[in-house]
Amino acid sequence: MLVELARTSWNILAEFAPYLLIGFSIAGLLHYCIPPKLIINQLGESNIYSVFKAALLGIPLPLCSCSVIPVASSIRKIGASRGATISFLSSTPQTGVDSILATYALFGWVFTLIKLTVALLCGLVSGILVDIFCKHQEASTENLDLGHSHHAPITQKSITGSLRYFFVVLPLDLYKPLLIGIFIAGLINNFLPSDFFTGTFSSGLVAFIGITLISLPLYVCAVESLPLAFAFLSAGISPGAVLVFLIVGPATNSATILATLKIIGKQATIIYILTLVVIAWSAGYLMNLFLDIEMNDFKEHHSHLSIWNHLSASILLAYFLNAVLCESFFWRKKAEGKDCHMN
Repeated sequence: MLVELARTSWNILAEFAPYLLIGFSIAGLLHYCIPPKLIINQLGESNIYSVFKAALLGIPLPLCSCSVIPVASSIRKIGASRGATISFLSSTPQTGVDSILATYALFGWVFTLIKLTVALLCGLVSGILVDIFCKHQEASTENLDLGHSHHAPITQKSITGSLRYFFVVLPLDLYKPLLIGIFIAGLINNFLPSDFFTGTFSSGLVAFIGITLISLPLYVCAVESLPLAFAFLSAGISPGAVLVFLIVGPATNSATILATLKIIGKQATIIYILTLVVIAWSAGYLMNLFLDIEMNDFKEHHSHLSIWNHLSASILLAYFLNAVLCESFFWRKKAEGKDCHMN
């Protein structure tokens, strides 16, 4: 039983590990190549163009629902419009270049394109509505405590900083919840029958409400949500309900909601959450209604794992281990430096 659980978890990791490695590499390049001034200059005006650019800019960036907050806080402080800020907050954590490639690995290109379209719509609609209804509302961007995030507000970048981002910051933000998510997905795949959720909870309003209630307070980023989503699909939940989880889950959690209240205010936060839920539900309903997607369609996409898949999974684990060791060494050296200074 334990051997089968380990095998299933490893296969899930091996399935999207090659795409995740490519995504991490591109994410590192984006972090270095996109200057902070570009983000700031493009998002300053209160119009639909700034909102659209914010949503489009956020899609490839590998920031989760918590790590996007300090970035959004920075661009808001420096002059980004409220609508552009909420558009960036909405579209960014749902996607990321690493998540896009991993979504393709597990669900195929049709599902991936739908997810990208929904993320863009969430950013556009929420940003436009906030610009319309919250023009004069004040909000604070001071004293945002996000606890676990390793990301910092926008600053001038260096090669050393970008290398640390790629080799330490990015994997440290992802490895724990990702590996836990894969383990949980392995448990679901091994111990729940494929028709466990078939019936009332598999699709329709009950499924959407249940998935949303789970997703709103849960901390799970776009990459980490994928193995859980695949496990839900394997257990009989409809693709539409899974899409709701992949949209609402990465874009929100309890800490992010509280921080968003400080950045954009209460009314804008309510608009943000309601827009997210309504668009996710609508897209999920339309997916179930018009697209005949079954679990077998996804299984065909990854029925055979190559040596490259297994090698990539090994490299990915080594990548995570390297980040943990580098961070431990950094803090140990820092502590030793403090001791020497005190002596």
